[in-house]
Amino acid sequence: MGQQAEAKWWSKDTVAVVTGANKGIGFEIVRQLAKEGITVVLTARDATRGAEAIESLKKQGFQNVNFHTLDVGSQESIDALAEWLRTTYGGIDILINNAGILDDSNGVNLEIAKSVLATNYFAVKNVTKTLLPLLRDDTPGGARVIVVASRLGQLKGLPNKDYVTTLSDREHITEDFVDSFVNKYLEDVANGNHNKGDWPDLTKLGWEAPVETYAVSKIAVIAYVSALHNTLVARHEGEKKINVFSSCPGHVRTDLAPNGIKTVEEGADTPVWLALHSPKEGLGKLYGERTILDF
Repeated sequence: MGQQAEAKWWSKDTVAVVTGANKGIGFEIVRQLAKEGITVVLTARDATRGAEAIESLKKQGFQNVNFHTLDVGSQESIDALAEWLRTTYGGIDILINNAGILDDSNGVNLEIAKSVLATNYFAVKNVTKTLLPLLRDDTPGGARVIVVASRLGQLKGLPNKDYVTTLSDREHITEDFVDSFVNKYLEDVANGNHNKGDWPDLTKLGWEAPVETYAVSKIAVIAYVSALHNTLVARHEGEKKINVFSSCPGHVRTDLAPNGIKTVEEGADTPVWLALHSPKEGLGKLYGERTILDF
């Protein structure tokens, strides 16, 4: 595991926000952060389920957890969360984007492709951009943004070598390019050209279901994390005041993947570790099992 960890810097005054957190990996991320004594804001689209999740955590002895509704697909909802965080805490130290969906395991059409990418890519960008101004300048070692991604977004599953070449140059990836990558995929789905050999066919890598749109969405968020890191470095003239990472939790048993082989505790471990220890050698990169993974 090798990376040097920071000494404990967090306290009850440290504020973390976790999206898509009423169950599964997101819920476990909240639990593990709360166990460290951090103040954690659990967000979910469904207010009833969110409240039930908070009640479950409080019954376990965690009084340092709060809930706020968040529909990641609604800018109005994102703005409402941002305003509540501003007035309640003044700022935040950690943002973990966990919300995601998997809707294309039975095939792809334009409606499904738009839905998956709206949640797994565009919503991640919108939440991150809206909450970036709330990330505190005085967080020891820099504030943290972690995006829960997947090994299904590694470039070995992308047949289009031109895209692979550009995306492999991580120090020069831009958000505009990632947007163009996503929009070209949607265009190809609309025109019926998405199965002509340019886009992921994960059945060739042993994945039982096609899940090509999910894979495209995860390629996009991994690339976006690199692009965001590049932007932040340029903005601060080399000062890394906000540390960004993507993280693959592994094949975890959840509603999204009922046949997973890892527990939610194991799946949450690396996102939580990144939030707490923020290894400087891996800024803007993909992690799994506390180790840098190839894009």
